[in-house]
Amino acid sequence: CRMKVSVKADFNKLVKAFEAAPEETRAAVRLQVKAAARDIQEYAREHHKFVTRGGATEKSIQMHAEGNTATVYLGSDVAVYQHEGTPPHIIKARNKLALRFVRNGDFVFCKRVHHPGIQADPYLFDAAEHERARIQSRFADAIESVLGRL
Repeated sequence: CRMKVSVKADFNKLVKAFEAAPEETRAAVRLQVKAAARDIQEYAREHHKFVTRGGATEKSIQMHAEGNTATVYLGSDVAVYQHEGTPPHIIKARNKLALRFVRNGDFVFCKRVHHPGIQADPYLFDAAEHERARIQSRFADAIESVLGRL
């Protein structure tokens, strides 16, 4: 499942900046792309509805920036299940005789469990939407800054 976040800009100013100072403009755009991805990653790690049990799911929210593009992605199956949700399903013991888990402070053993499913928590999409206005504003400021130095 993919979601793209586009940045709306005054393209006349962007073209003018690239024509006048291509390297400086390219550097400013790349810096803002990386900062935008970092901000989305951090917001998603801090604002979700699932219960944290050690932080591995939050840590699996990864970011990769290269050139003029950046990707924020979920690096574990558990993170995807939390984000997308799952339907009700049966979990069966595969490699052992029984499943073991804690309920009310006691260990419980059984051959299978009827899992109710996981309600979707689209924290990555929510983070992108939450950060959109700030990202667009910073891009505009960065281009204005390049043009102001010309």
